[in-house]
Formats: sequence, C-alpha cells, structure tokens
Amino acid sequence: MQKLDINISDNVNNETTDKLIQALKKNSAISYVLKKNEIPSDVIEKFPWRLREWLISFKPCQNCEGLHACKQKTKGYFNNLTYDGLLDWVITPCHYQREVLNATKHMENYLVSDLGVKNQTVSFKNINVENEDDDYLLVLEEAMQASDNHKGLYIYGTMGSGKTYLAACACNEHAKNGEKVAFVHYPSFCKRIAELHRTDEDKDEFNRLRRAKFLVIDDIGAESVTAWNRDSILFPLLEHRYENGLTTWFTSNIDLDMLDTHFQYTSKGDADENKSARIIERIKHMTKVIALTGKDRRISL
Repeated sequence: MQKLDINISDNVNNETTDKLIQALKKNSAISYVLKKNEIPSDVIEKFPWRLREWLISFKPCQNCEGLHACKQKTKGYFNNLTYDGLLDWVITPCHYQREVLNATKHMENYLVSDLGVKNQTVSFKNINVENEDDDYLLVLEEAMQASDNHKGLYIYGTMGSGKTYLAACACNEHAKNGEKVAFVHYPSFCKRIAELHRTDEDKDEFNRLRRAKFLVIDDIGAESVTAWNRDSILFPLLEHRYENGLTTWFTSNIDLDMLDTHFQYTSKGDADENKSARIIERIKHMTKVIALTGKDRRISL
C-alpha cells in the first residue's frame, strides 16, 4: 500500500462523533483504502470509531522503509479493511511482503528443502560474472546447460567455491517451471532420517526424494557413513532415480575417488569395497563430473 499521511490527533476520543466524521472524510489514508477496496464512503458516518481504530492499527505502516523497518506485530502484514454490510479487517501482506512471497512462490514445489533463506531466491541470471575467471565461466555454462537439458551433475571442489549456489540456482529454476524438486544437505538428512528410523516420517521423506523430478544431494561425503544409510538409504535412492531417469545433482568437497574411499568404511570401521563401488558406479552413470575451485565466492555471489 502506498505511503499515506494519517492526521488524526491522539485526543480524538475527547471530540464529538461529528467532528471525528469530518476529520475522517478529510483523511488521505481513509480515502485511499475505501476507494481501493471499493467500500462505499458512507461507512465513515456509519462506523467512524471503527475507522479510527483501523487508522491506529495502520499508523506503523506510515512512511515505512521496508520489511527491515516494519513495526507491525506481524512483520510484513497489516489490517486491510473489508466491508460486507459490516466494517471489518483482514490481515494482509503489504507490498514489500508480497514481493517476498512472489519471489519465493516456487518453494511450494519443493518436496524437501534444506535451502537457507538466501539460496531460496538465487538464480543463474543474477550471477555477477564480471570478475570471474574462465574456469568458473566454463563450469557455469556446464551447469546451465545441464539444468536446461535435465542432465545430472557431480560438482566437487573447495569450500566456498560456489557449488551449492549453482545447485540451488538449478533447483529453483526447475521449481519455477512447475517441477516437484528437492534439495537436501546430505549430512543433515542422514542425521534426520536416523532419528526418524522406524517411523512413517522417515519413509515419507525418503519417498519424497525418490519421486522428486529434480534432486540436489548437497555436501555428500561430509556425512558419517553407516551400513544402514549407505546400503538401505543412499543406494536404493540412487537406484530408483537411475532406473526412472530422474535428474540428480551432487555437490561435494571431494572427488569420486575420495568419495569411493569415504563409502568403503563405516563409522564403526567396517570395510566393504563392493558396497562403495556400486554407489560410485551409479553416480558415474547418472552425472557428469566437473570440478569447481578457486576463490571463496560466498560473499561475492
């Protein structure tokens, strides 16, 4: 709602109703909201004190500079007038909040999301490439093409190089296109699903990852390996997605050779090269492997 002046004095309760009505008729906020909501102007005479109550509730919105400065009880929401014979109001997002809601509307298509707030709105088109080197630009081009063509990627490299950011851009892009997607931070997922083991909830999340049209498994290789999460969770998940041609992206700080070693040993020290090898083979068949290294882009992106 546009910024409006409210010129009702604090001592209006001591004035007569007639004087209040005259003041309301001259008030720009009242004029605006009645016109915008197609409310007849005679409500001023019918409900003057109710309108004054609304003005008081709206006062924190006057000269608002944005959500960061919001003074309403519920950030980004104000009381908007409604009329159906009785004058009332409904909690409504302001235009600043509507911008946020529109920018994150695609999140409705996330079956599972471990995305941080900042990564919920990132996109390829907003990446500043002016100060990037050729190696990064090549990886960016690979990522954009893979996303457009529904191809899997395994992006590995140094911490802060921008792997998660690129994967989030792709996942948001698919969600905006109406696809059901999922983005999981794999170490967090392993802890979460272990805590929910033998409940319907762990099966629900696992099944959501199985059916997502586009899935990002972020930071694989940083989790604590158990025989259960390796053999009963990860491999069946990858097998299902491979057999059904569902696009899967991975990000990791380690390459596939190191990931192979990582999966050979459980947290108990048990070794099984074959169990690890079959996971690595699945990833190889599902993705193109690309390296992303260089500067820390977590600030510049």
